[in-house]
Amino acid sequence: MKKKHISERWNSVKGHKHHEFIDVATNSDNLLFIDPILIQNNSDEWSKKANVLIQSFFDAFYEAYRQADNIRKKELLSHAGEQNGTRFGYGRGDNGKGNTAQGLLEIFAPLEEHIFKISTIEKAEDSSILIPNFAEDGLSDMLTNILHDELNQFTSYQMAKYGIESEDLLKFWTWDGENKMWIEVERPAYAIEGKELLLVPKNIVRKNYLFSVHQYFTRIIIDRERKDGGYMFDGKPIPKREIVKKKRRSGKHWEYDETILHTQNQNDALREYHEKLPLFYKEKRNIVDDNTLDRWVYGYIVRYKPEFVDKTGYMEESWHIRYVGEDIAKTIHEKNISLEEYLNAPGGDYAN
Repeated sequence: MKKKHISERWNSVKGHKHHEFIDVATNSDNLLFIDPILIQNNSDEWSKKANVLIQSFFDAFYEAYRQADNIRKKELLSHAGEQNGTRFGYGRGDNGKGNTAQGLLEIFAPLEEHIFKISTIEKAEDSSILIPNFAEDGLSDMLTNILHDELNQFTSYQMAKYGIESEDLLKFWTWDGENKMWIEVERPAYAIEGKELLLVPKNIVRKNYLFSVHQYFTRIIIDRERKDGGYMFDGKPIPKREIVKKKRRSGKHWEYDETILHTQNQNDALREYHEKLPLFYKEKRNIVDDNTLDRWVYGYIVRYKPEFVDKTGYMEESWHIRYVGEDIAKTIHEKNISLEEYLNAPGGDYAN
Protein backbone atom coordinates (compact mmCIF):
# COMPACT_ATOMS: atom_id res chain seq x y z
CA MET A 1 0.00 0.00 0.00
CA LYS A 2 1.41 3.36 -1.03
CA LYS A 3 1.71 5.80 1.85
CA LYS A 4 -0.31 8.97 1.60
CA HIS A 5 0.98 11.97 3.49
CA ILE A 6 -0.93 15.03 4.68
CA SER A 7 0.79 17.15 2.03
CA GLU A 8 -0.64 14.90 -0.68
CA ARG A 9 -4.12 14.90 0.79
CA TRP A 10 -4.03 18.68 0.99
CA ASN A 11 -2.50 19.13 -2.46
CA SER A 12 0.48 20.85 -0.90
CA VAL A 13 4.25 20.59 -1.34
CA LYS A 14 6.07 17.63 0.18
CA GLY A 15 8.94 18.42 2.54
CA HIS A 16 9.08 19.72 6.11
CA LYS A 17 10.65 23.06 5.22
CA HIS A 18 7.21 23.98 3.85
CA HIS A 19 5.22 23.03 6.97
CA GLU A 20 4.96 23.68 10.71
CA PHE A 21 3.72 20.14 11.34
CA ILE A 22 4.94 16.60 10.79
CA ASP A 23 3.83 15.47 7.34
CA VAL A 24 2.63 12.09 8.57
CA ALA A 25 1.58 9.22 6.39
CA THR A 26 -2.12 9.11 7.19
CA ASN A 27 -2.60 5.48 6.21
CA SER A 28 0.46 4.02 7.94
CA ASP A 29 2.48 4.18 11.14
CA ASN A 30 5.03 6.95 11.65
CA LEU A 31 7.90 5.97 13.93
CA LEU A 32 8.04 9.32 15.69
CA PHE A 33 7.26 10.43 19.23
CA ILE A 34 6.35 13.59 21.14
CA ASP A 35 9.36 14.52 23.26
CA PRO A 36 8.75 16.28 26.62
CA ILE A 37 12.27 17.73 26.75
CA LEU A 38 11.83 19.45 23.39
CA ILE A 39 8.60 20.95 24.71
CA GLN A 40 10.41 22.15 27.85
CA ASN A 41 13.22 23.67 25.79
CA ASN A 42 10.98 25.50 23.31
CA SER A 43 10.09 29.16 23.88
CA ASP A 44 6.98 29.45 21.67
CA GLU A 45 3.61 30.01 23.34
CA TRP A 46 2.14 26.66 22.27
CA SER A 47 5.02 24.76 23.91
CA LYS A 48 4.89 26.87 27.06
CA LYS A 49 1.22 26.06 27.54
CA ALA A 50 1.81 22.40 26.70
CA ASN A 51 4.62 22.19 29.25
CA VAL A 52 2.37 23.60 31.99
CA LEU A 53 -0.31 21.01 31.17
CA ILE A 54 2.19 18.15 31.18
CA GLN A 55 3.67 19.17 34.52
CA SER A 56 0.18 19.59 35.97
CA PHE A 57 -0.65 15.99 35.05
CA PHE A 58 2.57 14.54 36.44
CA ASP A 59 2.26 16.57 39.64
CA ALA A 60 -1.14 14.95 40.18
CA PHE A 61 0.12 11.55 39.02
CA TYR A 62 3.12 11.35 41.36
CA GLU A 63 1.11 12.81 44.25
CA ALA A 64 -1.44 10.01 43.87
CA TYR A 65 1.40 7.50 44.28
CA ARG A 66 2.81 9.37 47.27
CA GLN A 67 -0.63 9.24 48.89
CA ALA A 68 -1.08 5.58 47.85
CA ASP A 69 -4.48 6.64 46.51
CA ASN A 70 -5.47 3.71 44.30
CA ILE A 71 -8.74 5.27 43.19
CA ARG A 72 -6.98 8.46 42.09
CA LYS A 73 -4.24 6.47 40.32
CA LYS A 74 -6.77 4.56 38.27
CA GLU A 75 -8.70 7.75 37.53
CA LEU A 76 -5.55 9.49 36.26
CA LEU A 77 -4.61 6.54 34.06
CA SER A 78 -8.13 6.03 32.71
CA HIS A 79 -7.50 8.22 29.64
CA ALA A 80 -3.71 7.95 29.36
CA GLY A 81 -3.36 4.83 27.22
CA GLU A 82 -2.75 4.13 23.54
CA GLN A 83 -3.57 7.08 21.29
CA ASN A 84 -3.64 6.68 17.51
CA GLY A 85 -4.76 10.18 16.55
CA THR A 86 -1.26 11.38 15.67
CA ARG A 87 -0.46 8.21 13.67
CA PHE A 88 2.75 8.13 15.74
CA GLY A 89 4.34 5.12 17.37
CA TYR A 90 4.40 1.44 16.63
CA GLY A 91 0.72 1.42 15.75
CA ARG A 92 0.08 -2.23 16.45
CA GLY A 93 -3.47 -1.40 17.42
CA ASP A 94 -2.71 -3.21 20.65
CA ASN A 95 -0.26 -1.51 22.94
CA GLY A 96 -0.46 -4.44 25.34
CA LYS A 97 -0.98 -3.36 28.93
CA GLY A 98 -0.83 0.27 27.84
CA ASN A 99 -4.36 0.02 26.45
CA THR A 100 -6.17 0.09 29.81
CA ALA A 101 -5.95 1.84 33.16
CA GLN A 102 -5.43 -1.53 34.85
CA GLY A 103 -2.65 -2.38 32.42
CA LEU A 104 -0.92 0.94 33.07
CA LEU A 105 -1.25 0.37 36.82
CA GLU A 106 0.67 -2.88 36.33
CA ILE A 107 3.36 -1.13 34.28
CA PHE A 108 3.77 1.55 36.94
CA ALA A 109 3.73 -0.90 39.86
CA PRO A 110 7.47 -0.28 40.58
CA LEU A 111 6.65 3.38 41.17
CA GLU A 112 4.74 2.41 44.32
CA GLU A 113 8.09 1.69 45.97
CA HIS A 114 10.30 4.19 44.12
CA ILE A 115 8.14 7.19 45.02
CA PHE A 116 8.86 6.79 48.75
CA LYS A 117 12.60 6.27 48.33
CA ILE A 118 13.29 8.88 45.63
CA SER A 119 11.88 12.25 46.65
CA THR A 120 13.07 13.96 43.45
CA ILE A 121 10.71 12.11 41.08
CA GLU A 122 8.70 14.91 39.47
CA LYS A 123 9.12 15.07 35.67
CA ALA A 124 7.42 13.30 32.76
CA GLU A 125 10.75 11.84 31.64
CA ASP A 126 11.27 10.18 35.04
CA SER A 127 8.61 7.62 34.13
CA SER A 128 10.73 6.38 31.22
CA ILE A 129 13.98 6.47 33.16
CA LEU A 130 12.77 4.62 36.25
CA ILE A 131 10.12 2.23 34.87
CA PRO A 132 11.26 -0.73 32.72
CA ASN A 133 9.55 -1.13 29.35
CA PHE A 134 7.92 2.31 29.45
CA ALA A 135 9.70 4.37 26.82
CA GLU A 136 8.89 6.45 23.73
CA ASP A 137 5.70 4.70 22.64
CA GLY A 138 4.01 4.71 26.04
CA LEU A 139 5.09 8.18 27.13
CA SER A 140 4.29 9.78 23.77
CA ASP A 141 0.78 8.29 23.89
CA MET A 142 0.33 9.66 27.41
CA LEU A 143 1.49 13.12 26.32
CA THR A 144 -0.86 13.03 23.33
CA ASN A 145 -3.80 12.37 25.63
CA ILE A 146 -2.77 15.15 28.00
CA LEU A 147 -2.39 17.59 25.09
CA HIS A 148 -5.33 16.31 23.05
CA ASP A 149 -7.22 19.60 23.04
CA GLU A 150 -4.06 21.63 22.32
CA LEU A 151 -3.18 19.34 19.41
CA ASN A 152 -6.73 19.60 18.11
CA GLN A 153 -6.48 23.40 18.15
CA PHE A 154 -3.11 23.25 16.39
CA THR A 155 -4.64 20.97 13.74
CA SER A 156 -7.56 23.36 13.24
CA TYR A 157 -5.14 26.27 12.81
CA GLN A 158 -3.18 24.38 10.16
CA MET A 159 -6.38 23.39 8.36
CA ALA A 160 -7.44 27.03 8.18
CA LYS A 161 -4.03 27.99 6.74
CA TYR A 162 -4.41 25.43 3.97
CA GLY A 163 -8.07 26.10 3.30
CA ILE A 164 -9.24 22.74 4.65
CA GLU A 165 -12.70 22.72 6.21
CA SER A 166 -13.67 20.50 9.11
CA GLU A 167 -16.69 18.34 8.45
CA ASP A 168 -16.53 16.42 11.70
CA LEU A 169 -17.50 17.15 15.30
CA LEU A 170 -15.87 14.73 17.74
CA LYS A 171 -15.92 14.09 21.48
CA PHE A 172 -12.65 13.26 23.22
CA TRP A 173 -10.98 13.34 26.63
CA THR A 174 -8.26 15.84 27.44
CA TRP A 175 -6.41 17.06 30.53
CA ASP A 176 -7.72 20.07 32.44
CA GLY A 177 -4.58 21.48 34.04
CA GLU A 178 -6.34 24.01 36.24
CA ASN A 179 -8.66 21.47 37.89
CA LYS A 180 -6.23 18.56 37.52
CA MET A 181 -8.74 16.18 36.02
CA TRP A 182 -9.72 14.60 32.71
CA ILE A 183 -12.63 16.29 30.96
CA GLU A 184 -14.63 15.29 27.90
CA VAL A 185 -15.00 18.00 25.26
CA GLU A 186 -16.63 18.25 21.85
CA ARG A 187 -14.73 20.03 19.11
CA PRO A 188 -14.59 20.40 15.32
CA ALA A 189 -11.91 17.93 14.26
CA TYR A 190 -10.05 16.56 11.25
CA ALA A 191 -10.94 12.96 10.47
CA ILE A 192 -10.04 10.55 7.70
CA GLU A 193 -12.53 7.76 7.11
CA GLY A 194 -14.08 8.51 10.48
CA LYS A 195 -10.79 8.36 12.41
CA GLU A 196 -9.47 11.51 14.04
CA LEU A 197 -6.09 12.80 12.90
CA LEU A 198 -4.08 15.17 15.08
CA LEU A 199 -1.26 17.17 13.53
CA VAL A 200 1.82 17.65 15.70
CA PRO A 201 4.20 20.63 15.70
CA LYS A 202 7.45 19.55 14.09
CA ASN A 203 9.57 21.15 16.83
CA ILE A 204 8.43 18.72 19.56
CA VAL A 205 9.15 15.44 17.77
CA ARG A 206 12.00 12.95 17.70
CA LYS A 207 12.50 9.41 16.44
CA ASN A 208 14.12 8.41 19.74
CA TYR A 209 14.31 10.22 23.05
CA LEU A 210 17.80 11.43 23.88
CA PHE A 211 17.10 10.72 27.54
CA SER A 212 17.15 7.14 28.78
CA VAL A 213 18.16 5.01 31.72
CA HIS A 214 21.36 4.27 29.77
CA GLN A 215 22.23 7.94 29.45
CA TYR A 216 21.37 8.61 33.08
CA PHE A 217 23.64 5.77 34.15
CA THR A 218 26.58 6.69 31.89
CA ARG A 219 26.40 10.50 32.11
CA ILE A 220 25.37 10.97 35.74
CA ILE A 221 25.78 7.88 37.89
CA ILE A 222 29.18 6.70 36.60
CA ASP A 223 30.57 10.23 36.88
CA ARG A 224 29.28 10.56 40.45
CA GLU A 225 30.68 7.16 41.40
CA ARG A 226 34.08 8.15 40.00
CA LYS A 227 34.14 11.25 42.19
CA ASP A 228 33.74 8.89 45.16
CA GLY A 229 36.59 6.68 43.92
CA GLY A 230 34.50 4.08 42.09
CA TYR A 231 34.98 2.65 38.60
CA MET A 232 38.73 3.27 38.77
CA PHE A 233 41.71 0.98 38.08
CA ASP A 234 45.29 1.85 38.97
CA GLY A 235 44.21 5.41 39.59
CA LYS A 236 42.64 5.81 36.16
CA PRO A 237 38.94 5.81 35.26
CA ILE A 238 37.69 2.62 33.64
CA PRO A 239 36.24 3.49 30.18
CA LYS A 240 32.46 3.74 30.30
CA ARG A 241 32.01 1.26 27.48
CA GLU A 242 34.01 -1.30 29.46
CA ILE A 243 31.81 -0.73 32.51
CA VAL A 244 28.67 -1.19 30.41
CA LYS A 245 30.13 -4.22 28.64
CA LYS A 246 30.84 -5.97 31.93
CA LYS A 247 27.67 -5.02 33.77
CA ARG A 248 25.18 -5.83 31.03
CA ARG A 249 25.87 -9.52 31.60
CA SER A 250 24.31 -9.26 35.07
CA GLY A 251 20.69 -9.26 33.91
CA LYS A 252 18.12 -7.87 31.49
CA HIS A 253 17.28 -4.79 33.57
CA TRP A 254 20.70 -4.24 35.13
CA GLU A 255 20.75 -0.53 34.21
CA TYR A 256 17.43 0.04 35.93
CA ASP A 257 18.63 -1.89 38.98
CA GLU A 258 21.88 0.11 39.19
CA THR A 259 20.06 3.37 38.54
CA ILE A 260 17.37 2.78 41.16
CA LEU A 261 19.88 1.71 43.80
CA HIS A 262 22.11 4.74 43.27
CA THR A 263 19.21 7.21 43.09
CA GLN A 264 17.63 5.82 46.25
CA ASN A 265 20.93 6.45 48.04
CA GLN A 266 21.51 9.83 46.39
CA ASN A 267 18.19 11.45 45.48
CA ASP A 268 19.90 14.55 44.14
CA ALA A 269 21.34 12.52 41.25
CA LEU A 270 17.97 12.63 39.51
CA ARG A 271 17.70 16.37 40.05
CA GLU A 272 21.17 16.77 38.54
CA TYR A 273 19.93 14.83 35.50
CA HIS A 274 16.90 17.12 35.24
CA GLU A 275 19.21 20.14 35.20
CA LYS A 276 21.62 18.69 32.64
CA LEU A 277 19.11 17.19 30.20
CA PRO A 278 18.51 20.45 28.29
CA LEU A 279 22.28 20.73 27.81
CA PHE A 280 22.51 17.13 26.60
CA TYR A 281 19.82 17.93 24.04
CA LYS A 282 21.64 21.03 22.86
CA GLU A 283 24.73 18.86 22.30
CA LYS A 284 22.62 17.03 19.71
CA ARG A 285 21.26 20.25 18.18
CA ASN A 286 18.02 20.01 20.20
CA ILE A 287 15.27 20.52 17.59
CA VAL A 288 15.47 18.24 14.57
CA ASP A 289 16.10 20.00 11.25
CA ASP A 290 13.78 19.70 8.25
CA ASN A 291 16.10 17.46 6.22
CA THR A 292 16.34 14.99 9.09
CA LEU A 293 12.57 14.99 9.50
CA ASP A 294 12.24 14.27 5.78
CA ARG A 295 14.54 11.27 6.13
CA TRP A 296 12.75 9.99 9.22
CA VAL A 297 9.27 10.32 7.79
CA TYR A 298 10.19 8.81 4.45
CA GLY A 299 12.16 5.69 5.42
CA TYR A 300 15.04 5.81 7.94
CA ILE A 301 15.87 3.83 11.11
CA VAL A 302 17.92 4.49 14.25
CA ARG A 303 20.92 2.26 13.62
CA TYR A 304 22.24 1.45 17.11
CA LYS A 305 19.59 1.36 19.83
CA PRO A 306 20.51 0.48 23.45
CA GLU A 307 18.27 -2.60 23.57
CA PHE A 308 20.08 -4.11 20.56
CA VAL A 309 23.68 -3.99 21.83
CA ASP A 310 23.80 -7.79 21.90
CA LYS A 311 22.63 -7.96 18.28
CA THR A 312 24.55 -5.07 16.69
CA GLY A 313 27.69 -5.39 18.76
CA TYR A 314 27.84 -1.62 19.21
CA MET A 315 27.09 0.81 22.00
CA GLU A 316 23.98 2.99 21.80
CA GLU A 317 24.16 5.74 19.15
CA SER A 318 20.72 7.37 19.08
CA TRP A 319 22.00 9.95 16.57
CA HIS A 320 23.06 7.28 14.04
CA ILE A 321 20.35 7.18 11.35
CA ARG A 322 20.42 5.00 8.24
CA TYR A 323 18.15 4.98 5.21
CA VAL A 324 16.66 1.56 4.44
CA GLY A 325 13.50 2.54 2.57
CA GLU A 326 9.97 2.89 3.88
CA ASP A 327 8.98 -0.80 3.67
CA ILE A 328 12.07 -2.17 5.44
CA ALA A 329 11.95 0.58 8.06
CA LYS A 330 8.31 -0.25 8.77
CA THR A 331 9.10 -3.99 9.17
CA ILE A 332 12.07 -3.33 11.46
CA HIS A 333 10.04 -1.05 13.70
CA GLU A 334 6.93 -3.20 13.79
CA LYS A 335 8.95 -6.30 14.75
CA ASN A 336 11.21 -4.24 17.04
CA ILE A 337 14.37 -5.85 15.66
CA SER A 338 17.81 -4.65 14.64
CA LEU A 339 19.02 -4.36 11.06
CA GLU A 340 21.31 -7.33 11.76
CA GLU A 341 18.32 -9.46 12.68
CA TYR A 342 16.43 -8.31 9.60
CA LEU A 343 19.40 -9.22 7.37
CA ASN A 344 20.28 -12.31 9.42
CA ALA A 345 23.81 -10.93 9.65
CA PRO A 346 26.31 -10.96 12.55
CA GLY A 347 26.96 -7.79 14.53
CA GLY A 348 30.26 -6.06 15.19
CA ASP A 349 32.86 -6.98 17.77
CA TYR A 350 32.10 -4.41 20.46
CA ALA A 351 30.10 -6.93 22.47
CA ASN A 352 32.89 -9.53 22.41
